[in-house]
Amino acid sequence: MPSWPNNNETSSDDDEYMSEFSSMQMEYFQTPDTVIDPSFCGLVTESDRRCILHRQRAGKFVAFEGTDTGRRFIGCATEDGVNCGVLEWVDAPWPVILQRCLSKLWDMYHEQNLGRAQDNEAHGIEVAKLQKELDSLANQYSQLVDDVSKLFDYQDGIKSYNMDCTSQAINELKEKKKQLEEQTKIELQMEKLKLKKEQRCI
Repeated sequence: MPSWPNNNETSSDDDEYMSEFSSMQMEYFQTPDTVIDPSFCGLVTESDRRCILHRQRAGKFVAFEGTDTGRRFIGCATEDGVNCGVLEWVDAPWPVILQRCLSKLWDMYHEQNLGRAQDNEAHGIEVAKLQKELDSLANQYSQLVDDVSKLFDYQDGIKSYNMDCTSQAINELKEKKKQLEEQTKIELQMEKLKLKKEQRCI
C-alpha cells in the first residue's frame, strides 16, 4: 500500500516535489491506459496527496496496458493538458510468467487490430476501384444513350427525306401520265381527222 504524506505541507515540500519532478525520467510520467474498477476509482481521500505539475488531488486508477494490466496506481487526475502520469504504484509488478502472458495477449490483440486495419484498407481500395469502374460504366452508358439518340434522329431524317423523295417522284409520275394522256388524245383526234379526210376523198 502507498504511504501518504502528512496533511500539513509547507513550501519546502513544494520545492521538494518540483526537485523530484525535474530529476525524474519522462517515462515515469507516461500514464498507461486504464480500465474502470468500481472498487478502486475516484480521487484520493485518504490523504492530501497531489500531483506534481498541477498540485491537484491525485486519482485512483487501474492500468490496462502491457505487462502492467490490472495493476492499481495513484496518478494525475487531470484530463486536459499535460498529465503528470503515475505518482505511485499500489500493486507490485506481476510475476515474470504473468508478464509474459500479458505481453503475449497484447501482442495478439495488436496483431489482430493490425490485420483488421489492413483488411479495412484493402476493402477501401477495392471499393474505390469498383466505384471508379462504376463511374466509367456510367459515362459509357451516357455516351451510348447519346449515340443511340443521334442514330434515331439520323434515321428519322433519312425517313423524312425518303418520304419527300417518294412524294416528289409520285407527283412527277402523275404529271407525266397526264401529259401522256393529253398527247394520246391529240393523236387520236388527229387519226380521226385523217380517217374522215380519207373517207371524203373516197
